[in-house]
Amino acid sequence: MNDAPRGFVEVFEDFVVDNGSGSSGITETVSGASCDMISKHGGWFRITGSTGEGDYAILTSELVFEVDEGHPLILEVRLLSNLVANTSVFVGFTDAVGDTAMPIEYEDAAIDANADDCFGFLLEGEQDVTWLAVAADGDVCETPVALTNGTDAANDVVQTLRLEANPNDSGTVKYFIDGKLVSTQTGWFDSSKVYAACVAQDGRATAVLTDIDYIYACAPRS
Repeated sequence: MNDAPRGFVEVFEDFVVDNGSGSSGITETVSGASCDMISKHGGWFRITGSTGEGDYAILTSELVFEVDEGHPLILEVRLLSNLVANTSVFVGFTDAVGDTAMPIEYEDAAIDANADDCFGFLLEGEQDVTWLAVAADGDVCETPVALTNGTDAANDVVQTLRLEANPNDSGTVKYFIDGKLVSTQTGWFDSSKVYAACVAQDGRATAVLTDIDYIYACAPRS
């Protein structure tokens, strides 16, 4: 009899209990910003930013996802921002949990990673309202790729962002916006690293709101 474990490693936070359900494993690391439930059907969570350039709000799972041990690794997040031209939001995976800085950012047209390893979507509205594919592998940043085949972010418009990661070609990531495949990046990450799912908002000169409907990540068990 095969005694290998079955099923999936899953993180699902749909924000039906204030400050997370506890069982979802989502942790908040916040400075300057605030995080709380809002009264909206389905359960939504709001990050309220401030005007402090060094402020942030980072939501992460635990470090439980290694692509070599279970693939495809999938992350899906449904969210909106009220002022996209002033929004800095990362949605993806990071090896840094409890860090006090954005996993990766693109402020003033310079890409910089605080996490050693991360990959995902980045909206840097002060540069452009087109979503970017971004990554850092061993503390070396990849060149950001504008996801021009996808719909740009717009004020108060809900979008669904989805990643599918596979170890092929030293880390292949498929990027989906609103169900449409918009980019495939290879050599994008180290698949032997253990990652956490992450949604993070960075502070900019204008206070913005980011509302999150859910965070879902899953991978087959090894």
